Amino acid sequence: MRLEVASLSHIGQVRQRNEDAMGYFEPAEPQVLDGKGSLFIVADGMGGHRGGEIASQLAVDTILEAYYASGESDPAKALDFAFRKANEAIIEKSRNDVSLYGMGTTCTALVVREDEGFFAHVGDSRAYLFRGNELKQLTEDHSLVGEMVRSGILTDEEARTHPRRNVITRSIGTHEDLAVEFSKAPLPLVDGDVFVLCSDGLTSLVGQGELKTVIASNPPRKTCDVLVDLANEHGGKDNVTVQIVKCRAS
Repeated sequence: MRLEVASLSHIGQVRQRNEDAMGYFEPAEPQVLDGKGSLFIVADGMGGHRGGEIASQLAVDTILEAYYASGESDPAKALDFAFRKANEAIIEKSRNDVSLYGMGTTCTALVVREDEGFFAHVGDSRAYLFRGNELKQLTEDHSLVGEMVRSGILTDEEARTHPRRNVITRSIGTHEDLAVEFSKAPLPLVDGDVFVLCSDGLTSLVGQGELKTVIASNPPRKTCDVLVDLANEHGGKDNVTVQIVKCRAS
């Protein structure tokens, strides 16, 4: 697959700093590209002082490095290795600096290798797949309201405005035991597939209907611009980060 990639992160209208981080790597070497594929990551940090922005950036940097350094040929196993390395790195840094104690981050990562996709996920950032004018959420929110939605207590719309929507039940860097969500099987890709990775600064303010309309109507770069603008127009209460990966048959 040939990939068209666009990313955008914005501080929003309320926060004093941007605690989101993002990154991606598309190997130039054919052997690495064929074996490992391309990797895309969005993380949303949390913690006092500067802990959130440090945790999210450390997760992105560590996962990018560890994924390609891993000897695992299975992308899911390589992602698992990389997420656990990020968890160890954040815990170690917080232990060495009392001002960073308790910092952590969500993280959603996508690998596209040839004509298959794989994801790994912790927290309430999200991955979506837009295909054939349908938008599917690939990840579950590891949050209190996410659990309430899955149990039928809340609707998706109610969850967006619930006062405890920011209570996260899983994160990288806060516990030594890390439970990572993976795609249950490789996702076979088709021409025109669009992946969206984003922080909850987008999904808490922009509904799936709006999200689908914007993706269907715009190329990746414009999609990022419009979605960030919408989040800010709807209040911009949090940092907002969007990464778009559009797949084209070679």
